[in-house]
Amino acid sequence: MNETDRHVLHWPEAGVEMAFRLIPPGEFRMGTRKTEWTDEEPVHTVRITQPFWLGETPVTQEQFDIWKRAEKVEHEHFFEGQAENPAENMSWRDAITYCSWLAKTKRMKLPPGHSFVCLPTEAEWEYACRAGTETAYHTGDGEDDLADAGWFLGNAKSTTHLVGSKKANAFGLHDMHGNVREWCHDGWNEDAYERREDGVRDPASLRRIEEWRTGLSTMLESSLARVLRGGSWGDWAADCRSANRYGRRPFVSGSNVGFRVCLARIQGHAPSA
Repeated sequence: MNETDRHVLHWPEAGVEMAFRLIPPGEFRMGTRKTEWTDEEPVHTVRITQPFWLGETPVTQEQFDIWKRAEKVEHEHFFEGQAENPAENMSWRDAITYCSWLAKTKRMKLPPGHSFVCLPTEAEWEYACRAGTETAYHTGDGEDDLADAGWFLGNAKSTTHLVGSKKANAFGLHDMHGNVREWCHDGWNEDAYERREDGVRDPASLRRIEEWRTGLSTMLESSLARVLRGGSWGDWAADCRSANRYGRRPFVSGSNVGFRVCLARIQGHAPSA
């Protein structure tokens, strides 16, 4: 990776930055490499046809708290006072509201052509997490490999940790395995993979655009369960695999739940906030 593949948003008054990595188009094999997780089957080829930018790390407490102060949001982290640890106790509704705020306040500072501030689809998330790998984690298949990449039940000592302190993947992304679970935009569907054709292009991307075009308030009223990815400090190694997926209601939060921001392309005008 080089610096042209990295974009940084700045809040100079607070001394805070948020870095993104450019994820190129490509294809990958999505799903499990084992048979005990039926919601991850069958393995299928997915084509990501458009580049997108993804947060180098999960949103941190200091990044989240800028919004919290600006909009007078009432929110408490379970691990309060850890500025560079992941923001947690996050619902899906919190995450998309933050994305809406970021779009409005930083629109002129976003990468050209990528003004759609959102959560990644789970296909984008897994593609970015794998970064060309076929193993359980981007570092390999065993727990020692996972320990090189992230914080989980075996090494986290019941708390979140400083983002970026474990090995990045080939796209320059940190903490894709463990630390906090990460919300994706997609509605949860246990049988989603069974319904897909092999070679599908950009699954759920159009649906994401359509939902954002209905407006933030409409999305906040939805009770549709949403996808979580990546595992956390409190999860077993198997729950931190690249392919692992689970769903929760959009109002559910917890000390092991956070998110990272996606900057995507969209045809025509960006969705309204």
